[in-house]
Amino acid sequence: MTDPYSEPNGVLRNSLGITDATELSEAEADIAAVELAILDAEPLPGSYDLAHLQAFHRQIFGSVYPWAGELRTIEISKGTSFCPSIHIVSFAKDVFRKLADNNHLRSSDHREFIRALADLYGDVNAIHPFREGNGRTQRAFLAQLAREAGYTISWQDMDQEENIAASVASFNANNDLLEKMLDALVRPV
Repeated sequence: MTDPYSEPNGVLRNSLGITDATELSEAEADIAAVELAILDAEPLPGSYDLAHLQAFHRQIFGSVYPWAGELRTIEISKGTSFCPSIHIVSFAKDVFRKLADNNHLRSSDHREFIRALADLYGDVNAIHPFREGNGRTQRAFLAQLAREAGYTISWQDMDQEENIAASVASFNANNDLLEKMLDALVRPV
């Protein structure tokens, strides 16, 4: 299947008119860094549901991609396949209903918060609702959720290889590594 998000040369279609992958990656990183700093200073209102996650993606990548905030319509993988695009909405509804039922993690003690955050992180990562930018969107979304629950997450201290290994294990129904990683990154406010 053809990737409707990419130019024939494989570079993602973008609003910047960039056709070189390296140049796009650099521009995207610079723009996303500014938007992430804004989100860190100014919380994005929402209900911590799929629409709110989409709003985060739109905020972070809206200057780069015309499809920012839209759910992907193709299948993607990184070593393992993510949620089929036709199931994104239904899976997300279950994940975010569980989050709402758990009071958006606001009344959790530290240990309980880490467990619930690992579950949520693993689930949202498995959904991978966007063509690009899922990780940064997830981390910004979870950082704001954590702040509202009385915690901070030091994502800048995250080891990328540890995150990948923990995410793969989570995809295989084992959140132990995610919990360990998050325990080192999460602190009470």
